Amino acid sequence: MTSMELDKQVEQFLADHQAAILEDIKRLIRVPSVGTTFHPDSPEPFGAECAAVLREAEQLAAREDLSVRAFAGYGIKVQLGDSEEGIGLFAHLDVVPAGRGWSFPPFSPFEKDGFLFGRGAMDNKSAAVLALYVLKFFKETNVRLDHNAYVFLGVNEESSMRDIRYFLSQHQSPSFGIVADAYYPVCYAEKGIVRADVTGSASDDRLLSFQAGEDYNMVPAVAEARLRGLTSYEVQKLRSEGFEVAELEGIAVVRAQGKAGHAAFPAGTQNAARKLAGALLAHELVEDAAARAVLTFLSQALGDPYGEGLGITHRDETGPTTSNAGIVAWNEGTVRIGIDVRYGLSQSADALREQLAAYSRQHGLSLTEWTDSPPHYMDKDDLIIAALCRLANSELGLSQAPYAMGGATYARWLPRTVAFGPLRTDVQTPFPEGKGSSHQPDEAMRISQIWDAFKIYIKAIVEIDQLLSDQEETG
Repeated sequence: MTSMELDKQVEQFLADHQAAILEDIKRLIRVPSVGTTFHPDSPEPFGAECAAVLREAEQLAAREDLSVRAFAGYGIKVQLGDSEEGIGLFAHLDVVPAGRGWSFPPFSPFEKDGFLFGRGAMDNKSAAVLALYVLKFFKETNVRLDHNAYVFLGVNEESSMRDIRYFLSQHQSPSFGIVADAYYPVCYAEKGIVRADVTGSASDDRLLSFQAGEDYNMVPAVAEARLRGLTSYEVQKLRSEGFEVAELEGIAVVRAQGKAGHAAFPAGTQNAARKLAGALLAHELVEDAAARAVLTFLSQALGDPYGEGLGITHRDETGPTTSNAGIVAWNEGTVRIGIDVRYGLSQSADALREQLAAYSRQHGLSLTEWTDSPPHYMDKDDLIIAALCRLANSELGLSQAPYAMGGATYARWLPRTVAFGPLRTDVQTPFPEGKGSSHQPDEAMRISQIWDAFKIYIKAIVEIDQLLSDQEETG
């Protein structure tokens, strides 16, 4: 089949199915599939909503007479043929918590001004539905592949990626895989990721509680402290500096507004927990030494998103190391701070652990939980990676090079897999800073990018299929 003939078939398929694709994405967005719990012995290990979104996706696949294999509530595999081997497309159906600051209900999707709005529209339900329609295309057209093609949809990508690890415990890795959860042209390397809990005890007569954030990998947009005994002058001073203060029965609720975003891409974000901790210290609203030490840890050690306060600054081809206080839960004297660190290919996770433990001890806290997902790397000169890069640039009119990033995708667990689209870095967002992107309020996906991605994924699978055949022939 010539390239022109393939283009014609893809264009006709899109013309026939665009409306259905958008409706199916909306169907999945309506399920608030936030997976913040884990119950390994349950048939719904990540909760009822994650189980519900898997059922919805399974129904979409069954509607098209595609074969579905369930993976114990961790995900589903949808495939064309019977073989485990083949070309894998990977996407996820879980989402981060909605958080605050939305202009509309986050799980009530709609289209406006060329965008599809809703939590999960960009990250990652549009890509998940696209992947299913890619299989439908190959099933219904005369475009033939030498290798099986399949889609894996998981529901724990945003938390600990137990879904992809469970999949690999039951299934071999793909001959080559594409994770549809990044930017074009192609990502060949991902930073390592540390998730850590720092805990301790610190109480103060004035500070009753301090809360911020909902997940490690989200920059908190809002932080809230409850204090008693504030004077009218202190309340007025905080208000004049942009803090919200509500008073009720002698308790002042002080709220700081930051700018949300993904922990891996902190440029343009503002951590509200750091902002509020700094204000409480600056105005001497907390007197106990241990409590002040915790606030200092938040405002100084975790105050810089590039690790300067922790003494872990580093930069290599993956970019700068990043650090984020994504969760602060401080109630009745008990403190828990959830931290996300993204580190480079040439950085030591063991050294990071020692440094974080040392800084925690200096502030009266302890490092109590630690998980590490090592960096992922593929040679950017690999024949398939080079082909994917050429394809994306050709289709989108770009001339970009393969890149490395701090974001995490399923690719880090899959030996011959890269993150590839469906997003673009060359198109500016029309939304205010802190809104419209993944992990932000008012999340939105540009609809034209959905159609571009569909064409690219079809051509990518055709090209990967041919390159794999060539490699098999030459041994």
